[in-house]
Amino acid sequence: MKSNTEALRAIAWALGAAFVFTLVFASAKFVGSQADPIQIVFMRYLGAAIVVTFIVVVWQGGLSAQKSPNPGLHVARAACGVFGEICIISAPLFIAYEDATAIGLTNGVIAIILAIVLLKEAARPMHWIASATCLAGAMLIARADSGSATSGTPAFGLGLAVFGALLSGSELFLIKLLSGRERPIAIMLYVNILAILMLLIPALWVWNPISGWDLLWLVLLGPLALFGQLCWIRAFQYGDAVLVVPIGYAAIPFAALLGAIAFDQSVGLREMAGALLVIAGGVVLARLPVRQP
Repeated sequence: MKSNTEALRAIAWALGAAFVFTLVFASAKFVGSQADPIQIVFMRYLGAAIVVTFIVVVWQGGLSAQKSPNPGLHVARAACGVFGEICIISAPLFIAYEDATAIGLTNGVIAIILAIVLLKEAARPMHWIASATCLAGAMLIARADSGSATSGTPAFGLGLAVFGALLSGSELFLIKLLSGRERPIAIMLYVNILAILMLLIPALWVWNPISGWDLLWLVLLGPLALFGQLCWIRAFQYGDAVLVVPIGYAAIPFAALLGAIAFDQSVGLREMAGALLVIAGGVVLARLPVRQP
């Protein structure tokens, strides 16, 4: 039986992850046209791999101490994460940032269904109602700014966002699966090393010179995303996917706020109403009695 204290910890970690990855997924907006999305994702994983490898070598007994009994799960998780993130980061270049983020966050539905079917997690009707409330709020915010798409091909951006959601939903499920089997440091080590191996050749192929503040942002992106990974892992250690995943919809109000501050996008009554729905759904989830199936 998991306690409500653990549920609150899961929610706090999930909120941290939502905030961090709101910044990560806005990377293409921050660096503009200087860097290709593949290059951005590569830099994010490279920076994270350097940091986590240093931690493992200095404080965790070395690389040999992190041998995994589940290599296939790590490869699958890395592939879903890499290609899903490329799609998610690329989508705002063709459609509105909030639209892309909202579509991407439908990954939660995929992750919850996989957790219920394959992990036999218990989902009460109120879990579904609260999750739907969060999702409705996210979509309301997205539709409030549907006219702000950047120049490009909206249909292509839509396809990128949907495919990214499918992949990232699968990754969330794999994180939940691994979080109950291995230590967080090992999970983070494997995904980042595997990701840079997958991305090395494509990143070199599309590489563009980067300088100034854009370079500084991409250098800091790795450690930032590493902390976001830790937040997700901790959240899933403390709570089931039916609790943790809908809290990720908090990234939508975060994205709307970021859009207003950094990208000069307006925040009106619909955005505020959507944010309230997301918060209301999160509060309901936090107050639900916790039980195991």
